[in-house]
Amino acid sequence: MLEGSIKRIILAALATAVASVLLAAIIGAPDQSEAALVERGDGAQVVIGTDDDNTNNPKIQPPDTAANQSLNNADVLSSGAGNDVLIGLLGSDVMQGETGRDILVGGTEQFSQPNSDIIFGGTENDTNVWAPGDGSDAFLGEKGLDAQVFGVIDRDATTNVPTLSEPVSGFPKGVPTAEVTNSPGFCTLERIGERNSLNYDFLVRFFVRSTGNLAVTIRLEDTEQVFCTSEAGGEITFADLKQYNPEFVEVSLAEVRELNGDVRRIIR
Repeated sequence: MLEGSIKRIILAALATAVASVLLAAIIGAPDQSEAALVERGDGAQVVIGTDDDNTNNPKIQPPDTAANQSLNNADVLSSGAGNDVLIGLLGSDVMQGETGRDILVGGTEQFSQPNSDIIFGGTENDTNVWAPGDGSDAFLGEKGLDAQVFGVIDRDATTNVPTLSEPVSGFPKGVPTAEVTNSPGFCTLERIGERNSLNYDFLVRFFVRSTGNLAVTIRLEDTEQVFCTSEAGGEITFADLKQYNPEFVEVSLAEVRELNGDVRRIIR
């Protein structure tokens, strides 16, 4: 288990590679002088990665240097107290939910530019949403009832930024929404043995239904729920990771509401 001190070391190590900036707008094109450390204060909000730590940013990439000096669009996203939505977009991001019921989206790419994200939930009930096409991530839920969701995220076709629902209870700016019932893949679940050096609790593997190929592996620590799609498609599946030998079972949307109200607001 990663303790809070280790988490802070990881965040600090990555943060030293970029300049600290407080973005005034929730969504907008970043100025080229902005870097990729995004920190927000308290209150329910939407935090979106700038995708600006790349070779096109003169603050990062000296014009007379051929070697890549960037983090390839990686962002470090951190929210404060409140129910927040964090969206990483491109790059291999580090995301920290902090206090509140947070919804975290590492990336939205559809089988084109996979990136690997490290995502921390925080102190309350958090939800991590993985979209087909993103990379192999690690989700460390920490305290509370935390859920991992696999689904096709609704997004703007031009910007790839997830579209948000109308305001819902606890999320005045809305929540990202995702198709889970008819997702193009299915999941398997594997508990990590105590003697394994990886030190995570579970590995969840996502397979592409049309080919049967393994697409990604999601590492889970301190996470209690997984929502995915049935192998045949057309049904939502759920695994209760509080059980010693959890297995995926089919559930209805009504049952999802009973299991996790925030997940029900996200998925269909």
